[in-house]
Amino acid sequence: MAEDLLTPLLFQIGGGTLLGFAAGYAAKKILKLVLLLVGLLTGALIFLEYEGIIDVNYDALVSAVEKAMGLTQEAAESLRAHIVANIPFASSFLAAFVLGFKYG
Repeated sequence: MAEDLLTPLLFQIGGGTLLGFAAGYAAKKILKLVLLLVGLLTGALIFLEYEGIIDVNYDALVSAVEKAMGLTQEAAESLRAHIVANIPFASSFLAAFVLGFKYG
């Protein structure tokens, strides 16, 4: 009887650990690439504006960033609701995600 409950629990924890570590590792690598690209784009825009080639509308830029951050908060709320519904998988996933992110 205990084995009937233990097997799915171990499967969820093991799967969460493997997927969490892989996701954390990949997230750190992708984050480094994204930050590099954002930095290069920002530098290019600053240079082009300095040279007078383009004119940056900072009000529109701030508005776009604020809108993007709002979408991110909505996604975070959805993720939180999903995590609460799947505690064993989610807890092992998040712990391994942190490890993967640290070692990535």
